[in-house]
Amino acid sequence: MNINDLELFILVAEQGSFAKAAESLNTRRALVSRRIAELEKQLGAPLFTRTTRVMTLTSSGELYLEQVAPLLKQLKNASFIFKNRYNEIQGRVRIGLLPFVDKMLDKKIASFVHAYPQVQLDIMVISGGYKEIHRLELDMVIDVNQQHDSQFIAKTLLSFERKIYASPSYLEKSSVIETVDDLQYQSLLGFRNTNGLVEDKWTFQQTSITANHKVICTDYNSLYNLCLGGAGITLLPQTIANEAIANQQLVNVLPELSAGFTDLNLIYPHDAHLSNAAKVFIEHLTRPLK
Repeated sequence: MNINDLELFILVAEQGSFAKAAESLNTRRALVSRRIAELEKQLGAPLFTRTTRVMTLTSSGELYLEQVAPLLKQLKNASFIFKNRYNEIQGRVRIGLLPFVDKMLDKKIASFVHAYPQVQLDIMVISGGYKEIHRLELDMVIDVNQQHDSQFIAKTLLSFERKIYASPSYLEKSSVIETVDDLQYQSLLGFRNTNGLVEDKWTFQQTSITANHKVICTDYNSLYNLCLGGAGITLLPQTIANEAIANQQLVNVLPELSAGFTDLNLIYPHDAHLSNAAKVFIEHLTRPLK
């Protein structure tokens, strides 16, 4: 069923004549009559009573008009609102994010790109967290650090769990790992936070170890790639490692252990004069993905 045919039906009902409806549409009466006849055939009921002098709605036509007219009006209104919203959202949004964040938010960012094709996302990989906003003239950053600066607003996008991972090639050459204490005799790959502090203690549910790192990185992408290459054992966000686990490129070592959950936050200045594009981007990222 065509929306244009429904609009034509309403017009004919309002005009009370095929000829008048055809004239207002600058088309032929015969075409209007044929389209209405096709609509009646689809519905399986006559919509108009036709005589030589007058044309009126049948009882079925009156009922159909009563149901269709408000629905069509709502549909037009929704289309109008969406079209205006779609057209007005344009411009550039400057975003700073940590190197691994793209793997966690790729689907949400992709859905935003498709929903708002007139918005350009200018994404910069940063290491200094939310403090980079003013220096790099960013609209916002996506950071793992909990910030307590009242000048900034933080919205939690998701929480990720970190677990222990190693590649099969590394495990083939290493000593047996049966307990958390065995990790101290392994090649450990460590993480340096954006505040400059190295995570020198690995803390799990009931225990912790002092980590003597062979390699220290400031981002999870580097840790992931080095771990994948067999350089050692590291703590990684589970969401990053899942695909490599499925492809048997990584192994979850001591799977019963968890280093806990960390929040991924979207942060922007409290007094920021955000563009409509930036506001919509924030709204899109903080909305649950369907």
